Amino acid sequence: MSATLRDIAQALKLEVEQVRRILSESPGGSKVSRDLLDRVFGTARKLGYDFKKLKIGKQMGLRKAIFEEILQQIEAHPSWGRSDIVKYLQQSSEMIERVHKRSFKDEFGA
Repeated sequence: MSATLRDIAQALKLEVEQVRRILSESPGGSKVSRDLLDRVFGTARKLGYDFKKLKIGKQMGLRKAIFEEILQQIEAHPSWGRSDIVKYLQQSSEMIERVHKRSFKDEFGA
């Protein structure tokens, strides 16, 4: 059985909500000392906490994939300058927004 946020909080004598913010990297969670971050993540690993509960692993995987795609495009176009890179990022962002609006009309408006 994996550890809960309550288990981690009790082990560190912290509030459950503080542990949740730190592990999920929510606003306010990053305003703690490096030592506390290390203790919370270390204790979570030691107790067998399932990080997928807070989707940290998935978020990091998505970020990595995005950066890899950007790097591939930059490497494929060695002549690109800063403005070309910014243009590529803006076009990509606009494309994502168009897809979201088509796929999630209720959330983004028709």
